[in-house]
Amino acid sequence: MRVPRDFFARDWIDQESICENTWCDNCSEADIGLLNPVEYEESGRFFVEGACARCRGKIVTEIRESGAHD
Repeated sequence: MRVPRDFFARDWIDQESICENTWCDNCSEADIGLLNPVEYEESGRFFVEGACARCRGKIVTEIRESGAHD
């Protein structure tokens, strides 16, 4: 079940980092940028979804909470 979260409640540094560190499958490039981010939780994992700043294709990125260690 997809549970909405408030991306803009995050610190602006985290917001900027998340939006800058992306991968676009359409452009096959990293770190192009993410527009219109929407954050949600699904199955205990956190994601941000938005549009590629170059091609406007859909990007979904998993967010790893700081302090989380493998």
